[in-house]
Amino acid sequence: MELGNGVLVDVLRDQRNLGNKGDGNWKTVAYSTATQILSKHFGVHLMADNVKNRFKLWRTWYGIVSDILSQSGFDWDSTKYMITVENEIAWNEYVKSHEEAKRFRFKVIPNWDDIVDLCAKDRATGLGAENALDADDIMSKETNEEESIHSVSFDLEGSSSATRKTFAQMEIKEAQEVIHEVVSELDNVPNFNGALRHRAIDWLTENLIKFAIIKALPLDEKEDYILSFMP
Repeated sequence: MELGNGVLVDVLRDQRNLGNKGDGNWKTVAYSTATQILSKHFGVHLMADNVKNRFKLWRTWYGIVSDILSQSGFDWDSTKYMITVENEIAWNEYVKSHEEAKRFRFKVIPNWDDIVDLCAKDRATGLGAENALDADDIMSKETNEEESIHSVSFDLEGSSSATRKTFAQMEIKEAQEVIHEVVSELDNVPNFNGALRHRAIDWLTENLIKFAIIKALPLDEKEDYILSFMP
């Protein structure tokens, strides 16, 4: 489940680095790129609204939790990924006037640092802030969005040897397809020859999220992106 969060965070950071976020909102290309990458990465069909709602949810979480942490007696446990309450009386008083905070008493948010990174600037500038009614509406959709974006995982443990062998064969075939796809994509990028091309092939076959981003970019941006991010 958290794997999907990690992929989306990586994509949004890349889009931010490319200048596709401004004035508190993501540009359309950022949402469309993220949608394409997540859909391809997990083999599901997602819409831009899925990504928009996921980010709105994170921004809402950030607003509520950061307000909680600004109060005396409440802190963040970076090992348990949840708030800590030193004074239960103070907490009970706080939630009387902050109804939306109740659900965060024991809520685990493993990607909190990522949420801070992506949302703190918006909150600091007063952009993209949701009020209590907005927060309630957004969080009411949380379960559906979780299922849409993060329901893509399976466990081979306990599978038969035949199943594991079949899966291994599928992995080899998929790896070969990825390599051919990477090589084919680089054929379209000018000035990628010799050692530079070989480095790009190695890097992209090991970084499929980056490869998905490159495929989604216009032709005239591909080279700059590779040179900007390739070690």
